[in-house]
Amino acid sequence: MDWKRIAIVCVSLSAAGCSKLAPLGCDSAASKDVITSLISDELVKAAKVKAGEQEVVDQTLESKVRATVAQLKLDIEDIRTTKSDPNSSKKFCEGSLKVVVPLNMIADADKAAQDLEFDLPSKGMEGAGYERAADTFRHKISFSVQPTDDRKKTYGEIENYGTMFDALSQLVSAHIILPAIQARFQKVVDEAKAELDQATQQTAQQNQADLDLAMAENKLASQTLNAVWGSLDPETRGSILEIQRAWIKKKAADCNIKAAEASTDPLVKEAARLRCDTEASRARAEDLKAYND
Repeated sequence: MDWKRIAIVCVSLSAAGCSKLAPLGCDSAASKDVITSLISDELVKAAKVKAGEQEVVDQTLESKVRATVAQLKLDIEDIRTTKSDPNSSKKFCEGSLKVVVPLNMIADADKAAQDLEFDLPSKGMEGAGYERAADTFRHKISFSVQPTDDRKKTYGEIENYGTMFDALSQLVSAHIILPAIQARFQKVVDEAKAELDQATQQTAQQNQADLDLAMAENKLASQTLNAVWGSLDPETRGSILEIQRAWIKKKAADCNIKAAEASTDPLVKEAARLRCDTEASRARAEDLKAYND
């Protein structure tokens, strides 16, 4: 991308409202205003594009981007003139671009990047050559300024600032998209929770139905066992009473173990205990029938 050409076009359009200027120098207010305005305008455009890459696009996006860029404090310090042609009004300049970024904006941008598993924008700024001190970033900048012949407008141009500019627009856009990213992630969490709640409810209903069936089967098995026991003559019942009592205790102990091994869910445990009891009762009923033969 030809940043140099974009810079000229942007300033020529945005500077139409500039007031009449005093003799223009690299460090004049008009020069700094036109360059910082250029940076702000290009930041808005680039941040909109980057936010769109994350599908964060709505009717309020541009206003959000402009409001965010407006929170940045842009200034150019340590300005010096590197070239001045006596036959031309154009000045070639160098200085230090100073960008003061609210700390919450930096934190939001880094959080958004972490959520998306991207490189941290704050580190990207440093990687692009910015020197950081708390909320302040500085970067060398080369630019030129030139007034129109009637001195009512100022044109500016920033040289070779692609990487520097890209890193700053990445930080701005990451801050903007954080709420949307968090909302997107929260939606995923909510949907997963809803699915889990539904599955838990369905499992509980299934376990309750299984327990109801186990209770019905156990009731029938107990009735059958009691009926067989009652059909024995009194003498037989008396002779095997101690054995029957021992069997009942063993059945209870065995089935409690089976229940504990089955699950920690109370419904599943009780269903397992009842099924164990049912199987034992059915088998005991068949054993007792032999005494009637």
